[in-house]
Amino acid sequence: MSIDCRAVVFAGDGTWEMRDDFLIPEPPQGGAVLAVEAVGLCHSDVAQLAGHHHVPGEVSPVVPGHEIVGRVHALADDADLGVDVGDRVAVDIVWFGPPYEDNPLGVRCYGYSFGLDEGSGLWGGYGEYMAVMAGTHLAPLTEEVSAEELTLFEPLSNMVAWLNRMGFREGQSIVIQGPGHMGLTCAAYAKSLGAATVIVTGTSDDAMRLEVALEVGADHVVDVTAVDPIEAVRDLTTGGANVAVDLASAPSTPSLCFDLVHHGGQVIWAGLKDRQAVPVVTDKVVMRSLTVYGGSGGTAASVDEAARILNAGQFPTAPLLGTVVDLDEVDRAMALLHRSGDEDAVRAVLKHQH
Repeated sequence: MSIDCRAVVFAGDGTWEMRDDFLIPEPPQGGAVLAVEAVGLCHSDVAQLAGHHHVPGEVSPVVPGHEIVGRVHALADDADLGVDVGDRVAVDIVWFGPPYEDNPLGVRCYGYSFGLDEGSGLWGGYGEYMAVMAGTHLAPLTEEVSAEELTLFEPLSNMVAWLNRMGFREGQSIVIQGPGHMGLTCAAYAKSLGAATVIVTGTSDDAMRLEVALEVGADHVVDVTAVDPIEAVRDLTTGGANVAVDLASAPSTPSLCFDLVHHGGQVIWAGLKDRQAVPVVTDKVVMRSLTVYGGSGGTAASVDEAARILNAGQFPTAPLLGTVVDLDEVDRAMALLHRSGDEDAVRAVLKHQH
């Protein structure tokens, strides 16, 4: 081991620190160590920084980062992970371990649920190296696309899981509320499935993101600060979309989904509201025979499918890349995610320099 690994630690109270005193870990029994190449950043990182615990078993303080692309640095002698040293892999963040009092299902997530007091403490993508446990699902990734772009596997795996779960098919229409990196990935994936009409909504502050939406697969974009989104979507879809997806942060958007789909339509709620109370008129679900799904993450199968799609090189990863930062620019990254500064980007990715 050597004391030459840096990592960012979220304290869980709105503060973070850079630490350079971590030991590059040894592989846990049956596991591995990755040299993290890049980690995609997500608005949920902002909530995590503030101490919101919304993931099973989540702890603080922690090394965060869950959209992880890395290269296998070392393997335990008894590892059976299906990879070799030197392979580039995507990390399925969900790990199933033994149940315990606060987590009876035993579900834990890299970047969230492994604390500093466990093993090396390096269990997330904001560290230059990280350990992975035996039984972790790792998906091989191509060398032909940059690691920064490949971090899109995680949001893409969510879209694969959600749209396939509801049976989304060619010729259907979909409206997506929220042009963040999840919403834009959803638009691109829906179009790749043969969607007849893809609509992305946002506000006047989202002008740049809405332009990217049109570039990656949206047929129409709607500025909800300029027009009534219900009327616009009904005009564009002849009475309402087949599917509405809420990936926005506003508390009004979950209920608005009910008015954006036609009778018998399907709704996905996946936008975190940072614990805000959300008004919902459930009578609309009943009287219009709507189906509502919760979008919380992907599956092992959807991670594999996302990796397959990205490895084929046909998905629009470049326009969805956004701004790349390094480990010394975490404040800039948080400002990008929170949209609290003068700079805007469709996405932020942290790239490590090895």
